[in-house]
Amino acid sequence: MTVEKPWGLEDEWLVGERFIMGKFLLREGERTSLHLHEGQSHFWFVESGNGELSVEETQFLIGPGDSIFIDIGQLHRLSAMVGDMEVFFVTAGLVDPADSVRFEDDYGRTNESFD
Repeated sequence: MTVEKPWGLEDEWLVGERFIMGKFLLREGERTSLHLHEGQSHFWFVESGNGELSVEETQFLIGPGDSIFIDIGQLHRLSAMVGDMEVFFVTAGLVDPADSVRFEDDYGRTNESFD
């Protein structure tokens, strides 16, 4: 299932009770919310594009071939800087779109419906 996001697209290929596998596309110049998940961790593998990942107080430049683990409760945001970023992901833990807390969002979204 493909879901349009204000920053790109997200495809969920396999959804279980405690995990989701898929891919998202973050368009060049866009970024996700600064947010955290209270019951989910993520593993990301960057297929293409280059960007900046913020995890807590640290920023990383990431690109093709990089893999990232984001633990439950870690504040994070991804920004696509050069090219669209294609990222494969596995989300583990609580499979619930409401399991998020946004701190900043460029698109005016609230915590009521995390998308």
